[in-house]
Formats: sequence, structure tokens, C-alpha cells
Amino acid sequence: MNIKKAFQQYMEAHDFKPTYIGGAPNEPAACWWIIGGGGNNISKNSTGEKQKNYILSVYYRDIIAETVDEQIQTLEELMNSKQCIDIDGYDIIETEATVFPTDQDIDNQERTIGLIQITLTVYT
Repeated sequence: MNIKKAFQQYMEAHDFKPTYIGGAPNEPAACWWIIGGGGNNISKNSTGEKQKNYILSVYYRDIIAETVDEQIQTLEELMNSKQCIDIDGYDIIETEATVFPTDQDIDNQERTIGLIQITLTVYT
């Protein structure tokens, strides 16, 4: 399972749903979606184990702007908490989240979109 699918399952298990990968359909108005790529090695030891960073852009949209702010903040607090997160198939050793300002959805001016960039450091 790839990191985006594993993170999608993690989000939905923590009631951040519905969550899509690669983009979002026009409906429902309130939803999450994940965009990300492969990981990059940040360190490698002599026995072959590596640490890799995966960077995921996670978006949330809703008609109610305040809800966008609240949902993004809730996910940010979860990602930046002291506890490591548990993602199926990955040994997560560190997480870091950065929140960006919300904006209006260019496809529907009544919706607001929020973005949080999540860096997952994985031991492989």
C-alpha cells in the first residue's frame, strides 16, 4: 500500500472524512483530499536502513469557513503532538505539519479551502 492510501485510512479512522486521493469531486461540499509523491532519503546507515521524508499536501474544503479553520487546526494538532502516529505498513518516527492560509475555492466561490502540508519521516 502506498503512503497516500495508508494516510487516507489513518485520516478516516480519526473521523477526517470523506477523504480522497489526488483531487476532490465537485460534491460533497465538505471533504478532504491528499496529494503527494514519493519519499526522499534523508539518511542511510551502514547496515542499509534509511530514513525517508514523505511530504503530503492535505486539503479540506467546506461552505462554512470557520469549519475549515477548525478542521485544519485539529489535524495540525494531531500531527504535531508528542505521540508518533500509527500508519499501516510504515514505521513513522516523526511528523511535522505546516498550515497555510485558507482561501476561496476557485471552482465555487461559496466554499473555502484550507491546506496543511504534512511531512512524515519513515524508518525503512
